[in-house]
Amino acid sequence: MDILTIHGIRGFIDGNGTAKLNLEDISHGLGFTQRAASGNEVVRWERVNKYLAEFGFIPTCGDADSSQQAGKGDYIPENIFYRLAMKARNEVAEAFQAKVADEILPSIRKTGGYVANENAFIETYLPFVDDQTRAMFKQTLAVVRQQNEVIKSQREEIEYKETVIVGLVDDIDLAAKRQILNRVVRRGGKKYQERWRELYKQFEMKYHINLFTRLERYNENNKPKLKNKIEYIDKVMGKIPELYEIAAKLYENDVKELAQELYELNGR
Repeated sequence: MDILTIHGIRGFIDGNGTAKLNLEDISHGLGFTQRAASGNEVVRWERVNKYLAEFGFIPTCGDADSSQQAGKGDYIPENIFYRLAMKARNEVAEAFQAKVADEILPSIRKTGGYVANENAFIETYLPFVDDQTRAMFKQTLAVVRQQNEVIKSQREEIEYKETVIVGLVDDIDLAAKRQILNRVVRRGGKKYQERWRELYKQFEMKYHINLFTRLERYNENNKPKLKNKIEYIDKVMGKIPELYEIAAKLYENDVKELAQELYELNGR
């Protein structure tokens, strides 16, 4: 268990994300103590256990004996600490409660709310399981960690692509976008018709329309008739930039190359 000590109070974060505080340390801070014959200040466990029994709290670790009495090795959750603090009702307890709430618990959460690797996780939260269960959890945690690394890498790649696409979309004028659209789709060679279909499909899905139906209805009521879907998108909807943006996502490398070629031609 990865125990932290903050201002003399031991604590940790359990597997459910709950802060746990050492009962002996808390009892000293709240003043539930008495002077022993030896002269040492010791916890009045009979009083502490009486309060815990009233709360219905049963210790699950530490030095609890068979009668389920709490001992010096036990840890209590945050809510039980606050209920104990209410029992103390003195200035020392109030000051201690403020320190726990304002300094100790936030520090434990900040520095102790995670484990660094599979072995640390198992030793912290599953110390009593058998070897077979340990091996199973270790393998599962390793897979989860690897998946998280893949997700992080993919997220970085997506962010990069989005930056590239924004640049491709924002830096090119409308006439150039129309040229690039035609050329980039035809870069598919014999499959260029499939590329047009895919591009129109993505456009229709984004705007929840049927381009074929829209084009047919337009041509029934208007002259001159439009020749194809891209003319409808351009002249009726005015969404060539939006179509271009979709193409930049579908065919990113082709768009980049053609945009560069176009700039080089215009610069000559």
